[in-house]
Amino acid sequence: MYEIFTYGRFEIEPGNEQAFVDAWSTFAAWASERPGAGRLRLLRDVRNTGRFVSVGEWEDADAVRAWKSSAEFKKRLGAVVRQAAEFDPTEHVPLVEATGGKVEALSPQAGIEPIHAPT
Repeated sequence: MYEIFTYGRFEIEPGNEQAFVDAWSTFAAWASERPGAGRLRLLRDVRNTGRFVSVGEWEDADAVRAWKSSAEFKKRLGAVVRQAAEFDPTEHVPLVEATGGKVEALSPQAGIEPIHAPT
């Protein structure tokens, strides 16, 4: 097993920030209850206040695949994306971790394919 992180960069028009945060919060509350979901966070760029980044921690790619394949995913994500001028999603796997002055190289599964929601 290995960790995988979902990542989404959102560009939000001025004046629409709160509507976006509200939509993301509703989506994240639902997503955080899916099997394999860990912590989900919404980050705001301090230099470009219209740029937001969503990061979700997941147990493995199978959990992400099941979540993105669920009947509700497309509709719920759509409510968030409609608030954005741009949306760029992807997944990340950790390669190196550093804590307490120690560095550990991690070995994610080789050949991980991008995980797309069904169209």
